Amino acid sequence: MRRLVKGEMPSVLQENEEDWTAAYVAAVTAKSKNKPEKWRDPQIKDALSEETAGKCAYCESTIADVSYPHVEHMVPKSIRPDLAHRWSNMTWACQVCNTEKGDFYDAVQGILSPYDDDMAEHLHFAGGILSFQLGAVRGEITVRVLKLNRIDLVRERCDRLTKVRDMLERWNVAIGVQREVLADAIRIDAAEGEFTSSVDAYLRSFGFPVEAGQGMKEGVSGVG
Repeated sequence: MRRLVKGEMPSVLQENEEDWTAAYVAAVTAKSKNKPEKWRDPQIKDALSEETAGKCAYCESTIADVSYPHVEHMVPKSIRPDLAHRWSNMTWACQVCNTEKGDFYDAVQGILSPYDDDMAEHLHFAGGILSFQLGAVRGEITVRVLKLNRIDLVRERCDRLTKVRDMLERWNVAIGVQREVLADAIRIDAAEGEFTSSVDAYLRSFGFPVEAGQGMKEGVSGVG
């Protein structure tokens, strides 16, 4: 997981949220089988995909590579139907994470919010493994409920870090302008590619200047 910034509410939701919410709550109250699930609107889906760079808000996989995307309600709509069309309650998730989370919710010891929580306070990234900080109850709950160390994810993270290692090797021996260009390429790849938090932690473990403008070291410990 990584920290996300909530994008601008789509115009279709700005114009219809109140009516859609009223209609959905009424359908739930009446126990209707045909509920108006307007969060499936293409404009909403496009905005969520852009907001998350097409990655699952929980496992950080590129969704198109692993499954079909789902509009994820962080507070389950089964618990709070009045939040089913609330923009701040929606994010983008892969089918697996969406299914694993299901209707799990706890107001105190709930799953971490990619928009509100500082992941570094709760989670610990160690290579392909995603763990949790000592005493971080919500971090543990998040990792275990979402099964963020399922075998396929660990394998994909390790493959991703192997490729990052190759980029680091090239940067480590480069000089001059090439070194700066490669550093920028690594930063862009880390931000836009899969498993951003794992990659960021991996880069920092080698002393790579993750933030642009940091002093460029002559070499990175452990690389080369």
